[in-house]
Amino acid sequence: MIKYLWLLVSVVLLGACQQPEKKPAAQKDSTAAVTPTATATNFYKQLKGSLAGQPVTMHLIRTGELAYQGWYVYDKIGDPIQLLNEPDSASKITLLEYSSQDEANTFYGQLSPDGHFTGTWKSAKGEYNFDLKEDYTQAVQFNIFTFSDTVTLFYNNPKSPMGIASASIVWPVSGADEATLNVIKQVIAASSNNLNNPEMLVKAPVDTFLQFYKNSRDDADTNALGASWDWSTQTDTRVVWNQYPLLVLENAEYAYTGGAHGNWGSGFHVIDLSKKKELKVTDVFKPGYKTQLSNALAKAFRKKYNLPANEPLDKRFLFSKTIAPNDNFFLTSKGVVFNYTPYEIAAYAVGQITLFIPFEDVKTIVNEAYLP
Repeated sequence: MIKYLWLLVSVVLLGACQQPEKKPAAQKDSTAAVTPTATATNFYKQLKGSLAGQPVTMHLIRTGELAYQGWYVYDKIGDPIQLLNEPDSASKITLLEYSSQDEANTFYGQLSPDGHFTGTWKSAKGEYNFDLKEDYTQAVQFNIFTFSDTVTLFYNNPKSPMGIASASIVWPVSGADEATLNVIKQVIAASSNNLNNPEMLVKAPVDTFLQFYKNSRDDADTNALGASWDWSTQTDTRVVWNQYPLLVLENAEYAYTGGAHGNWGSGFHVIDLSKKKELKVTDVFKPGYKTQLSNALAKAFRKKYNLPANEPLDKRFLFSKTIAPNDNFFLTSKGVVFNYTPYEIAAYAVGQITLFIPFEDVKTIVNEAYLP
């Protein structure tokens, strides 16, 4: 678990390090000088094919040179697996599965001009070739917008620390009617006024963070400026599930503002495209669902972390003997997923906890409209 937590943070910081180099001390901020755009080199692709004889679907996003991220799922299981970029000296696309287990399941592949992602998937149990092809059947298509910027804490100090910020968002462009696309945009934009301006939307968190960084100058001791003043942040909106009538988006955030480590976590949004609305827990589950759902979450946790049935949840891992359902959830065609950010129910070292519950375990408390 520690290995994968470190990997996630290092990937975020790698993305930040790919931004512009430190400016001369006399140069002022460049925040207002750059306009984010959607480019042909950055993209979202939905890819389908088979892996080890099982049908899979992958959501692959490129946000920069050799900067890839995404999710994939075994279609028959329906439990999405996060994919993290791992830099590769051979310029291949290398994606490591984020897992609670000490397994280094990894995709090594390349994209061809005709829309195929081919290569080898390797694990401790063996390796398999794969050939995944673009397929947007019953799926929404997206453009990718990215933006990054840097500022120095003290303009006239050549040893000044630096603030680094970057962001990326997916932006729906086709695959649904205009009213449905607008609902998706509203979810991505949240409370922002930039509903029809993705360029400004992706720029906003970068500007906000760097302004916060600059406003912290008065708190800095110019005689003791160490690495703890090299602040950074990264926010990304990704596609997790994209099969009508459900669309799932992840809003992932990382921020380092001094101290021993940064803070990170993801919030998920599930949209019922047929009803043109973002779902709440109470839209999916029947009244009185919490006790049964809590038991199902405990079962899912024990399975994922190999915890014996007779061992209390709080003995090695959690803060409490039970896991209460929260509002950070999403659906797939096979089940429901609940997400808990670091410190929410366990220590930081455990990382983000994402628990998949098959519908079979909770079908009596799920509204029939969302059962397969």
